[in-house]
Formats: sequence, structure tokens, C-alpha cells
Amino acid sequence: MIQSANILELLPHRPPFVMVDRLTYCEGYHATTELLITVDNIFCRNGFFSEAGLMENMAQTCAARMGFKSVAGNTRVKIGIIGAVKDFNVFFRPVPGDLLETEIVIENEVFNAILLRAEIRCNGRTAATGHMKLFLTDIDSQPHEDNA
Repeated sequence: MIQSANILELLPHRPPFVMVDRLTYCEGYHATTELLITVDNIFCRNGFFSEAGLMENMAQTCAARMGFKSVAGNTRVKIGIIGAVKDFNVFFRPVPGDLLETEIVIENEVFNAILLRAEIRCNGRTAATGHMKLFLTDIDSQPHEDNA
């Protein structure tokens, strides 16, 4: 388990768009995260966590992995953009109060492109699976002041 890493140090995202509470494991090409679904989550509609929320949780699990590597290497956290989603399957939609446990495995990482597969588990069952292509940008994700 990762000890006391502040998720906001690992992600370029900011509330209310943070879809990962904690990075629980990160080694090599694997990472896992947790997210407790709250009733005020921006992806909750009609008492359920949406498909878009599940997809964003997968992407932010990868972002947390990349952020962890960046912080460990003393480099800036980069912004990732979802370039493609393939074989995205939702088996059920979680509800507020559910804890999501998301695992990603990087299948290929070349330059600024990452191909991954992901699985979200909730209450001992698979809630969603899918493959994603993410692109890392060189855009500065850190706030800065204009000195002009």
C-alpha cells in the first residue's frame, strides 16, 4: 500500500473533478486506486454513478500512476487526454456509498501514448472493464503567475 500520498499532488485534476481518493498500489505497469462514491459526486445521476464517471475513474487511475512516477522522479505531473476507448463494458452502475477498487495494467507505453486495460470492482463484483488510449501533454499542469 502507498503510504500517505496526497492524491491532489499526483493528479492534475481538481475538485469537483477528482475521481480517485487514494492510490493504493503502484509498481511497474500496475496501479490500483480507491474511490468512495458520494451523493454529491458530479457523475452521480438518479442515484447511480454514471458510465462517464466509471470511464473517468479508469483514466484517473492511470493519471495517479503517472503522477506517482513524476513525484518520485521529481518532475512535473503531466495532463493526460483520453484518445480512445475500446471494449468498454459496464456490468452494473455503483451507487453512493459504494467503494470502487480500480486496477489498471499498462499494455504499451511509447513516448506520450499509453495503452491500458482497466477493471473496476465494487462489492466483490466487476462493475466495468475497458481499454483506453491516453496521451500525455507537455502543457504545464502547474499553476503559475504571469510576470508580464
